Amino acid sequence: MKFFRIALLSLSTLIMLGSCGSEQSLQQYYVENTENSDFIQLDLPASLLNLAEADLTADQQEAYESIDKLNILAFRLQDDNKAKYEVEKQKVQQILSNEDYLDLMSFTDQGTKVNMKYLGTETAIDELIVYGNDSRWGFGLVRVLGDDMKPENMMQLVEAVKKADIDSGQLQELKDFMEAK
Repeated sequence: MKFFRIALLSLSTLIMLGSCGSEQSLQQYYVENTENSDFIQLDLPASLLNLAEADLTADQQEAYESIDKLNILAFRLQDDNKAKYEVEKQKVQQILSNEDYLDLMSFTDQGTKVNMKYLGTETAIDELIVYGNDSRWGFGLVRVLGDDMKPENMMQLVEAVKKADIDSGQLQELKDFMEAK
């Protein structure tokens, strides 16, 4: 019995010490904020993009087939949560500044700053992250999860998605959340 207590105490100590200096992951950030009323969180299938029947190149088709699902987390900026918006935006930027997140591309579109990063290697992406923020409406994070996603194909897929007939019915909850003030 004494051995069991010592082993349990040692294991507990190791777990606590191991978790103490670790940085927060994007997945942990999602989980922490799923019940927060300033956020909306959605898990959507890749089929939402409606690209299965689209006229895609072979590389775009390969990229589309490598995607399993999309995790979306969005923070709605309102008059009464501007300070919290700045804090949460800083947290996300801190997480994404981790050297494990590799830059894919950045751009600004109509005042919205967008950064695309990924986890994995130059030949196989494990997770694609799209982060956009706008001082008028808030910020959003999209985690694209899949198997053997290739960076060069993902860039081509972004072009195809711009032309896609996205099933807006599945995104209505997100649209309603972001428009409510």
